Amino acid sequence: MNESTTIRLSLRLATALTIALVGVTALAQDPAAPDLQRVLRTLDIDGDSELSTDEIQAATERLTSLDADGDGEIDLEEMGGPAPVRGTIRQQIVVRILDRDGDLVISGQELAEASRNLARLDDSGDWRLDAGELGTDVGGTVAGDDATVAANPNFYRMNAWVEEMEGAILPGEDERASEGYTLIHDSAFGYHNANRIYLIDSNGDVAHEWEPGPWQYDAAVAYLLPNGLLLRTVSKHDWLHMRAYPVGANGTVQLLDWDSNVVWEYELDVPGKHVLHHDVEYLPGGNILAVAYQGFNHEEAMAMGWDGVYPRHPRRIVWFARIVELQPNLEDGSTEIVWQWNSWDHLVQDRFPGRPNYGDVSAETGKLDVNYLREDYVLFNAGQLHHVNTVEYHAEWDLIVLSSAIHGELWFIDHGTTMEEAASDSGGRYGVGGDLVYRWGNPASTRQGTLHDAILWWQHDPNWIADGLPGAGNMLVYNNGTKRGRDGQHHPDMGQDFEQSWAEILEIALPTDAEGFFDTSRETEIVWSWNADASEDYFSPFMSGAMRMPNGNTIFVNAHNKHIIEVTPDGERVLDYRVPGPGRMYRIYKYPPDYPAFGDRGF
Repeated sequence: MNESTTIRLSLRLATALTIALVGVTALAQDPAAPDLQRVLRTLDIDGDSELSTDEIQAATERLTSLDADGDGEIDLEEMGGPAPVRGTIRQQIVVRILDRDGDLVISGQELAEASRNLARLDDSGDWRLDAGELGTDVGGTVAGDDATVAANPNFYRMNAWVEEMEGAILPGEDERASEGYTLIHDSAFGYHNANRIYLIDSNGDVAHEWEPGPWQYDAAVAYLLPNGLLLRTVSKHDWLHMRAYPVGANGTVQLLDWDSNVVWEYELDVPGKHVLHHDVEYLPGGNILAVAYQGFNHEEAMAMGWDGVYPRHPRRIVWFARIVELQPNLEDGSTEIVWQWNSWDHLVQDRFPGRPNYGDVSAETGKLDVNYLREDYVLFNAGQLHHVNTVEYHAEWDLIVLSSAIHGELWFIDHGTTMEEAASDSGGRYGVGGDLVYRWGNPASTRQGTLHDAILWWQHDPNWIADGLPGAGNMLVYNNGTKRGRDGQHHPDMGQDFEQSWAEILEIALPTDAEGFFDTSRETEIVWSWNADASEDYFSPFMSGAMRMPNGNTIFVNAHNKHIIEVTPDGERVLDYRVPGPGRMYRIYKYPPDYPAFGDRGF
């Protein structure tokens, strides 16, 4: 399945991309085949592939006719499922809006609210739902039969999940695996519902579990802090106000105690304006760095020097990157933004001499080319110019690193600035204000090379290896490899090609001195890697992460199928298993038995 489907760049587009992957073919007339269109056909009384006002108002009554066993709800079989890939029926927007909690049952309460929820799809405000609003304007029907799955192995590979933990090396089977407790954070995607957060021990048994959040969408994160609190991102809104945001949005960050009580939360979620997304970082003093989208209309973005070119962009919002530092007050629940960095303060463009930010893109490498766009990634991003998926902090150097997947780069930013300096190009510890102190991964972004010279491809989770661990001071990066062929070159039309692309784990040594200042006469060096030669059959087109363990092993997760691998420094696998249940798993965190959060809890 496409990343566009998994993380909701827009519901209509997500449905289109998924249907394209499964073949856009009609279901066979086999009575045993899934009848995945049954709900929509039941609602569409006159069969015109649209829902009129009267049909919307009659929704509860019509759907109740599907309740064959009279138990007051519509289960999966009554909806027309199941399909070979569980949850496939929720490819349909109409099913998603009815089955709000994603449990593949339209409950009695959801039946009662059917008309009201269907009306939420009325983008045009004309009191009816056309094919575009229903997501049926892409042609064909949602196919879920065995033949379609067999003909599209990548679809199954990207969407199927296992009932029980399985794999070549399960927890507890190889004593060389690092000891500790692995944090499993399931997040929902597309048509699956998943929102568990729990710890498993070294034998794979559940040791502790937290209550799930309202909605934990793809790219939601959870961290167990040394003080025992759980830091996580969630959404208060199903579908994040429908089509309001691009991928990875969540809107709310929370701190929970061990018993799942929310001790603090903060929400930044205004449709079309701004929303928290992807990642947060807990700072030593208790503040929290959070990644946010900031939206501008086309005219505002063009006034910054943007050229207005964004193929297939479904909405007239252009999303820039913003980092906010939140200061939580755990006593009264209040929050203050005490620092922020905004990408639109650090732009350059060389296309319009009369517009702001005009300059030399290849010379002003501390700034971001507002017109740099890897157009082959547009379908992943719905109007984004940067797609920052990670924020990480180095306390000693007061340095932030951001991962921009669109640019294929790591951006290093000075946190030792005032709010005013962060909006400028001077001041701070590194003397450049909020301009990039250093960047690495893709020389094409500054016209220093082409995409064929790129090292990073849709990368995720750059993180400094902590003091006391093997490789301390270096950085791990999960390099997804999307759009990179086996020849190491850029292939814009490749898609999520499991046969030709590959993911790798990189350990890099930055060209810094002991105080964190960069020596640009030196190169960033790859000092260790796993699968850099593409010898393993391993690929993750999106999300995913890696972590260095105290014994020198490296543990990492393939997000789309929750496949966890741990390898020795020599690259030998000591863990190799899949986490059961639906959903994705954005990151991997494994905490040693003496981790302070466990205290005297018997761990």
